[in-house]
Amino acid sequence: MSGPIDRDNQEKELFEYLRVYVMIWQKIDFIWGMFITSYIPLFGFLHFYPGEIGTGFGGLFVIAIAAFTYVNAQALRQHYDIATTMSREFRRLNRGFPDLNAALSRTAHDGRARMVLFTHGFGFAGFLYLMGERVGPADCEAVSGWICLLSG
Repeated sequence: MSGPIDRDNQEKELFEYLRVYVMIWQKIDFIWGMFITSYIPLFGFLHFYPGEIGTGFGGLFVIAIAAFTYVNAQALRQHYDIATTMSREFRRLNRGFPDLNAALSRTAHDGRARMVLFTHGFGFAGFLYLMGERVGPADCEAVSGWICLLSG
């Protein structure tokens, strides 16, 4: 009689696991959305804004965007680590669900934390480059803000 009861308990655990696993991925999607929807208008503003940005405001803006990028990247990395750990533990403990184990094996998430470092690093580098172009050209009458920043 314990066979069907154990199977029912195992299925209940599976559904609870899947519910939590889906919640983790929803959070990952939300955090990525925050990063993308913040950087797209930021790049648009810096690319199309015709004027100069003051050095003081520009410095504070860079610090704020650096902090946002760092916090966002850390949140993503932590959630990817949770998803990877959950996937490994489920595959290790629940061999009775071969189809789900195979799907989890095919979609390994091991390199995602490094991917976050890459994407957020290049996003911030692009922002920093565009910011450098907009800060300071009126102070030294150069074509590029970077020339003013590096020479002064």
